[in-house]
Amino acid sequence: MANPNSTMLYIDASRYDNTGKRTGVENYSYHLINELVKAFGSKITLLSPRKIELDVKQIIIPFPRLWTLVRLSWEIWRNKKIDNLFVPSHVLPLIHPKNCVITIHDVVFKYSPESYSTFSRLYLNWATKFAVRHAKKIITPSEATKRDLITFYKADPKRIKVIPLGFRPFKTEPGNPEKILKKHDLKSKKYFIFIGRIEYKKNTDTLIRAFKEFAKGDDEVKLVLAGFPGHGGKKIISGIPDYLKGRIVLTGYVNEPEKAALLKNALSFVFPSRFEGFGIPLLEAMSNGVPIIASDIPSSKELAGGSALFFEKEDASALAGLMKKIVENPALCKNLIETYRKKLEKYSWEKSAKEVYTLATD
Repeated sequence: MANPNSTMLYIDASRYDNTGKRTGVENYSYHLINELVKAFGSKITLLSPRKIELDVKQIIIPFPRLWTLVRLSWEIWRNKKIDNLFVPSHVLPLIHPKNCVITIHDVVFKYSPESYSTFSRLYLNWATKFAVRHAKKIITPSEATKRDLITFYKADPKRIKVIPLGFRPFKTEPGNPEKILKKHDLKSKKYFIFIGRIEYKKNTDTLIRAFKEFAKGDDEVKLVLAGFPGHGGKKIISGIPDYLKGRIVLTGYVNEPEKAALLKNALSFVFPSRFEGFGIPLLEAMSNGVPIIASDIPSSKELAGGSALFFEKEDASALAGLMKKIVENPALCKNLIETYRKKLEKYSWEKSAKEVYTLATD
């Protein structure tokens, strides 16, 4: 049990990032910590290598590398007051209090080992195994990740709590969507869009193969790939045939206003990922009212089941067929979009923060 005289929750805030170019764990840490501070500010202390612009107690402990694993361990050993610790990422300090809660977002390195260096893969596997063994409670964003921890690491199901990520629509609406579309030589409702890293994990190679097949029967609709190249991304891009280079648009990174404009005006958002722990882009697409085509991986079906068209993740022909269906069946698109409001109501950072605080201070 936690110290009954203390409800202070110490949080590893080393992954808190307010730059606006957050991805993955940084995005989770940013939004969740903001809500935890908002709801429980007097009962929160942030542990961080740098000052964070939030009005809350903070312990600043600079350190160049392995901050959570090594430097935070030393602080916990030295500072006996740290009895309730929440770690929003996958690495547990070597020295940690008995009441320690950690979020493990996914085990994608098990499904896509080729996307990681040997060191990264071994480190992630060790860190996950260590966390499963030593954390008092584990948070996962989906039932899919919970099942993976049980399957790969023999985790005790009773110690795992599924707390979905929250979601908040983009703060800013696009001021001039026509200008943004013109910038990329696009017409409204005349393109499919993918947003994320261009890499094998995200299955953009299958998406391009599907678009090649779709384009045989269509000479107008384009495909937008919005994001930077990841592992294997340059090879995927170099494989785009010359005759499609004018129809496959590479935007690079897009900010929130640009992302909103591109989503709202797309025929469909395509999410072909080979593996995900959760799938925030699906919620972004829903909030912008765009039909969704997604691979039938467990986390996407868990989140968007009944609200998207699904295909087997390696079946480019099936994906091409769904792209054609989107173009030819506006009534189907309308029906999908009508299911979004109820789905989105389930996901809020406020709710996630309350569940995390309750679990971490129990």
